[in-house]
Amino acid sequence: MNGNNEFTQENYNAIRRCNKKMITSRLLMILSIMLILQGCNTNQNNIDIAITKVANLFEVEDEEQVKEGKSGKIKDSTDQSKIDEALEAIDNIDTSDGEHSESYAIAFGLQSAILVAQVQLDEREGREVPYENDSEEEPQTEQFQPSDDDIIWQDNELKNKDMLENFMNNAGENGKNHGSEISVVKDEGEKGVIIYDLKSRYDENADQAWIDVTPNLSHYIEADNDVQNVFNMNQQCGYISKDREAGYYKLNECFTHWEYPLLPITNDNQE
Repeated sequence: MNGNNEFTQENYNAIRRCNKKMITSRLLMILSIMLILQGCNTNQNNIDIAITKVANLFEVEDEEQVKEGKSGKIKDSTDQSKIDEALEAIDNIDTSDGEHSESYAIAFGLQSAILVAQVQLDEREGREVPYENDSEEEPQTEQFQPSDDDIIWQDNELKNKDMLENFMNNAGENGKNHGSEISVVKDEGEKGVIIYDLKSRYDENADQAWIDVTPNLSHYIEADNDVQNVFNMNQQCGYISKDREAGYYKLNECFTHWEYPLLPITNDNQE
């Protein structure tokens, strides 16, 4: 079975995720099928050798012990050289009859058993596995490039504060500059950035003004408790205030929050 003895990452990872009883039960089934098919093939010396070498890698006893997870593991004497020998024996099996032939089925089943043996050996020896990275990688966020007109909070500094305060004084219930809009970009370090698009609105018939708040979290890794700290849905807020006592510019009278701390107040010497 030349060229087919490689271990794919997908199959290797699937074996590592299986629990012990499942692995050992499947192993017993594989070896049992191999022994049955062995009797159906004549003049297959290469198959006999491969089956023997693979079976000798494992401590397979009776089915009840397998179900209890007490067997189906590799022998203490099983090492990488024995696995490599078994792989070489499998590679000598003639599978030229195609995928539907008995010899191909035997070789495929034996390779599955070899994969189980390799996983167990790697775990026993504490080997760094080249097929899998067990640790869950942190989600990656796309890098965001703010524009020159954005209100940016980064490294404890507020950029374009005058633009923010001009919007605060004239948007929503605070003024009549309806239709004005700004983008607020909050740098949250390793978690990424939060973007809030704010636009002043006015309903002439109802004589009511408000601020539409549209969050953009596509560049941010959201935590489970962020529902209290982050707007993760579109909002309508009444106005923006500057709460010097609390130290924040705040969105007020919003749909989900009566008050929401939008940005810290920094470098502010005004009374």
